[in-house]
Amino acid sequence: MVLITAGVTGIVTSVTMIGPLLVDIARDLNVSLGQAGLLAAAAGVPQALFSPFSGLLSDRLGRKPMIVMAFGSVAVLSVAAALAPGFAALVVVRFLAGLLGSLAPTSLMASVGDLFPAERRARAMGWFNMGFSFAAIGGVPIMGAVGGALGWRWAFVAIGLLMLLLTGSIWLWFPRIPPDATGTSVLATYRAVWGVPRLLNLLGANLMERSLFAMVAIYLPAFVMLSFHMTAVGVAPVLALVAIGAITGNVLGGRLGDRFHKPVIFVVAQVISAGLGLALFGAGLSLAPVVALAIALTLCNAASRPAFLAYGSELAPRQRGALFGLIALTNQSGLVIGAAVGAAAIGGGGYRGMALAALAQGAVAAGLALPLLRPRRAASV
Repeated sequence: MVLITAGVTGIVTSVTMIGPLLVDIARDLNVSLGQAGLLAAAAGVPQALFSPFSGLLSDRLGRKPMIVMAFGSVAVLSVAAALAPGFAALVVVRFLAGLLGSLAPTSLMASVGDLFPAERRARAMGWFNMGFSFAAIGGVPIMGAVGGALGWRWAFVAIGLLMLLLTGSIWLWFPRIPPDATGTSVLATYRAVWGVPRLLNLLGANLMERSLFAMVAIYLPAFVMLSFHMTAVGVAPVLALVAIGAITGNVLGGRLGDRFHKPVIFVVAQVISAGLGLALFGAGLSLAPVVALAIALTLCNAASRPAFLAYGSELAPRQRGALFGLIALTNQSGLVIGAAVGAAAIGGGGYRGMALAALAQGAVAAGLALPLLRPRRAASV
């Protein structure tokens, strides 16, 4: 579990660390800040698009080889990014890092389903999810500090060394999980996955939950800064408290998921999150209640994830990687939709528009997940 959580932290940091480095990269490579921002898409888009195929490969070739290949490739390409002679070369390197790095998250997620029994799987998924929070509150700020002190190229060297260390650790200590889908055609694999009852409900609910998460994560800092006349430095403690709420939610959600019906936890959490989002952005409250609502919203939203992912791991055990590849695709798509919905909501109705968007996304996520409450048939293998 330590290796899985550390691996998620490392690979997510390698993708998201670009934020605090953009100003220096733009200045050093003589491009605009907007152009430099394309580096985020250069790594994120191929990772989203290749996720379904990475899950398929994970089922056929094994989890450990995919994780080792991904981490090793990202390590080498991070050093290559540090040596990039110009912006175009850096974009190409980041694209390749996103493409090859996409082999890891789905394989790590599927490994949780392989290695942990059903009665402990939700808690394990909580620790898997914790890697995203650790990257946000630890990995990215550390890489930003390295870039600020030594230059952005040294930040890429640092993440390259970290990924190399993780590669060796996975190679030495991560258990070998024999592939389940050996000898199975690609068509047969996806026929089995698409034959999972209520799969579209599962994917749709995940898409809307991730959209709500992304909208809050992207626009909450600006909301707090503009509403209470705070600087980026002043809002940092608020964001740290919100991140702690997310970590607490993952721990709590894991424990609840191992004790109660998993789809029920997701539905209840999304209904509560919808109400909290409506109050957070639409009630016009003072700073203390806003911070409390933001913490409660992220805690509640995060609490739905371990049970939801553990439920997904039970649906197609022999095609677990392929199924999680589709979930990973909706994860990334939800981030894009959440950013767009938030921008449209603010443009159309200010932050009260965001309040209605939060209510709608949480309600739709819960509504799509309602059919999952019905008893499911045994998965075909």
